[in-house]
Amino acid sequence: MVAAPVPRIFTRDASRSYGDVRAGNVLVHGENLEAMGRLARAGFGRRFRCVYLDPPFNSGRRFAEYDDALPPEAWRTMMRERIEAARELLADDGAMFVEIDDTELGALQLVMDEVLGRAQRVSTITVVRSAATGHKAINRGPVNVADYLLVYARDRARWRCNQLVRERRGYDRAYATWLENPGDPCARWRFEPLAARARRELGDAGASRADVEAWATEHAANVVRFAQPRYEAVSTKARQLIDRSRREPERVLRLRRPGRKDLVLRGGNRVLFLGDKVVVEDGRARLVEPLTNVWDDVPFQGIAREGGARFIRNKKPERLLARVIAMSTDPGDWVLDPFLGSGTTAAVAHKMSRRWVGIERGAHVDALCIPRLARVVDGTDATGVTRAFDWRGGGGFDVWT
Repeated sequence: MVAAPVPRIFTRDASRSYGDVRAGNVLVHGENLEAMGRLARAGFGRRFRCVYLDPPFNSGRRFAEYDDALPPEAWRTMMRERIEAARELLADDGAMFVEIDDTELGALQLVMDEVLGRAQRVSTITVVRSAATGHKAINRGPVNVADYLLVYARDRARWRCNQLVRERRGYDRAYATWLENPGDPCARWRFEPLAARARRELGDAGASRADVEAWATEHAANVVRFAQPRYEAVSTKARQLIDRSRREPERVLRLRRPGRKDLVLRGGNRVLFLGDKVVVEDGRARLVEPLTNVWDDVPFQGIAREGGARFIRNKKPERLLARVIAMSTDPGDWVLDPFLGSGTTAAVAHKMSRRWVGIERGAHVDALCIPRLARVVDGTDATGVTRAFDWRGGGGFDVWT
């Protein structure tokens, strides 16, 4: 891969660039609004499939790194300008993710509706970042434990969202039936209660529910549940088969649907397989479920040393950025973070084999970002999502001013 030459409107800082700069990754040391304008003029317009912004939340506090206490109208103006600039860099099939707490949530959504269009709104994701413990729990009113991700596409019709799953907490007890012979034609399928079969196989009539559920997960290809289909949402052929299945409740009927899962019915109900909800990783079967708009499984505790960059109160978990990037991009795609902070987005994008541009104006570019990203390039950062993506080092980045 050959990196594009440094545009004339930027100056490459060779003394701070690191590794193989042909990788194309760029750390811009400068004010983000101006830098995004320069990126657009330098040929980066509509390049980024993922734009992630973690701006000041306007919490009313002042940190060593930045002032987070602007008048509300000044904060809204600041955000509008930057969302408008970021939109010019967003790919036609890209999405913008902006993280915020509830202080300016409503104002931010109005700004994004106006700049990107309400019709382009994809989701508001609740990110649970803490528990209702400590001093927070004595405040009047509900305890504040969440951030929010506002997700907007440039064009929802063109945005391709990669479908993700998360590990399910606990067994879905609706999967309570054992199918003896799933490999046979469905007309000859034989069913029995899961618990009876599991305890017979386990050789212990006193096997616990947990034992049965663990055994079922390991044998998920033979475990099913029955669910009422949405009659009004299926095709005419499917409705006809549902009607027939209700008339012939002991028969198993199948409707072939090219490009989709077959519709399999018994007694008017769909036959659903537990195997469709199991993934095997490192030799262990895990139950998973589709990702929802509530993310309560990304721990914010214990991340202080991630990447070797201490950024008190302002750092996000690598797992959070990995989920955002996995949802919205594929390897080789471009990711932009105009509020790079300690470098989390760039570090995660690098480990996930995405190309990235990060913008940061503060002194922590040299104190945190560059050392952290250098460790990623060298393969010496063992923290965060390194193991999940089997990252061992490589690539590099340019520093522009």
